[in-house]
Amino acid sequence: MKVWIEAHVPDFLRRKSVMIVGLLIIWFALGRIFKGIHTLDLGNSQDTPTTEVLGQFAANIRAARAENPIFVYVFNPFRQGIESFIEAIRSVISEPASGALIPFIGWLGVLALIGLIVFSTSNWRSSLLSMTLIFGCGVLGMWQYSMDTLALTLGSVVLSLTIALPIGIWAGLNDRVMKMIRPMLDLAQILPTLVYLAPLALVFLIGVAASTIATMIYSIPIGIRITAHAIRSLQNGPIEAAESMGSTRWQKLTKVQLPMAKRTIILGVNQTTLAALSFVVIAALIGAPGLGEPVIQALSIRNIGDGVTAGLAVVLIAVMLDRSTTAAVTHSNQLPLTGGELLFRRISVAVAALATLIAIIVSRQQLWAAIFPESLNFRDPIGGAVDTFTEWFTSTFYFLTTSFNEVFTLNILNPIEYLLADAPWYLTIIMISLIAAIVGGRAVALLSAVLLLLIVWIGLWNDTMITLTQVLIATAVVMIIGVVLGVMAGRNAKFERLLKPLLDAGQTLPAFVYLVPVLALFGPTRFAAIVCGVFYASPVVVRVVADGVRGVPKEMVEAAIASGSSTTQVVTKVQLPASKKSLLLGANQGLIFVLAVVVIGGLVGAGGLGYLVLQGASKPELQGKGLAAGLAIVLLGIVMDRIAHASAKRS
Repeated sequence: MKVWIEAHVPDFLRRKSVMIVGLLIIWFALGRIFKGIHTLDLGNSQDTPTTEVLGQFAANIRAARAENPIFVYVFNPFRQGIESFIEAIRSVISEPASGALIPFIGWLGVLALIGLIVFSTSNWRSSLLSMTLIFGCGVLGMWQYSMDTLALTLGSVVLSLTIALPIGIWAGLNDRVMKMIRPMLDLAQILPTLVYLAPLALVFLIGVAASTIATMIYSIPIGIRITAHAIRSLQNGPIEAAESMGSTRWQKLTKVQLPMAKRTIILGVNQTTLAALSFVVIAALIGAPGLGEPVIQALSIRNIGDGVTAGLAVVLIAVMLDRSTTAAVTHSNQLPLTGGELLFRRISVAVAALATLIAIIVSRQQLWAAIFPESLNFRDPIGGAVDTFTEWFTSTFYFLTTSFNEVFTLNILNPIEYLLADAPWYLTIIMISLIAAIVGGRAVALLSAVLLLLIVWIGLWNDTMITLTQVLIATAVVMIIGVVLGVMAGRNAKFERLLKPLLDAGQTLPAFVYLVPVLALFGPTRFAAIVCGVFYASPVVVRVVADGVRGVPKEMVEAAIASGSSTTQVVTKVQLPASKKSLLLGANQGLIFVLAVVVIGGLVGAGGLGYLVLQGASKPELQGKGLAAGLAIVLLGIVMDRIAHASAKRS
């Protein structure tokens, strides 16, 4: 067959891009002809055999929680242990212990303690910045919520690193271990955060324990990957020298490998911490205390002022954690201090520790230092100003918020959704599988077809196609933004420096934070979910594309310029083709990041699978459907990831 095609089909028709365009045209034509036939649309109150089984399974778990030995002797004690650990941290900085009026350390003591920790691991500038950012949470009127979020984040990070660091070191030293855990790490990267929530709430109940365990599941793979990478990327020279001197395996690890990998491991702590924070906010959906609570309330009643205020507090904590841990990485990479410098450093830390101790004592003795002063609380004025600005902006720029939303929905979103959701399900599976075969090969096509058939078997095909529509459109927009800004950043160092703070902020912010301003501007619509996905995924794609363009050999660029090529020709004929793998990697990462946010978009009217997951989490009678929707999200994520990954690998 392959020989016949090569002999009879012209070269240009065998190009992947031409074949894909041809398939899309055929797909669109057949979709119009058979529109509304075999769409497998399922009403909100209807069930399928799979959702009924899952619903009954959930009911059985709820009924057996107090009697089943697995719950009595394993799950329940584990839940209680996790909850006790987190509550102990909360009692120190946030929630007063039983019978107490204030936490163990008041706000002034917490501020000083954070300053001391950051100062002892980096420098006084980072310490002052961290204290200022945390103080800002109190000014926003979110001190209690912020401390709950900080306590849950710190507790989750400690537990996550306790598991991630040993496994990461083991995987870094042992190829077999790395090979065993890599599929689990890959799957964890693909899974959107929303998928974890319902099953864990079902097993561990809604509250602190389920939220912490969900956060750990999300954070641990990141810590494992970076720790393993830190060990595997070490230079062999010092390790071989240690072996030649007769060092034992333990001595080699503790005296050579871990000190050499220290900087990267601290970076892993940074990424694990930020991942934990982003999930802790989302985990408010299953009862996590903290800043996620006012965000969800604001989304529910469209109280934009309070939502933005809570979102700003999340931003302040995220920046504080990011800057303090990044400063620790930088500090660890500096040259050792000399004798006089070391003495001055130790004296400075001792003075800071004494000042912190005094602040903690004062915070336990004086009410003004224990409870954040109401006179410094500007929550209502800030919230009111945000509401006023939102009303002015949406009315003044109606054409950008409402009109553009409507035009985009009618002319782009609806036609693509009709093609995916209103065409016969078998037509869509055939076309997606053929596209997968073109870009990834037969194995990827077969895997895609099998996983899509599983979604049909689950019974949530139509909702899956609604979600896929939003993901594809958001990813297309993300790639346009990523290529334009990435090329500019890769070609111009000054532009990259200007863009860096925005990219850093974009990658630091939890996905949940984007929902509030987008809801304020565009209302509860599918378009709002797409905009959230674009904002969240763009920074990582811009960085990947910029890195690819920057990595193009200078000789290729100089040769193109010498031959008279214009700037546009250099970009389109040399730099973009040479960085094709980076573009495809960016598309892969963009898909995964967009999917994670689009399913959360069920909170702002996106519909699809995310809405079903949220409904299942809040209504027991829909729990089976929610669990099925989570499974469908996983299958959809694997399909998109494998196609994009295979395309990047074969390029």
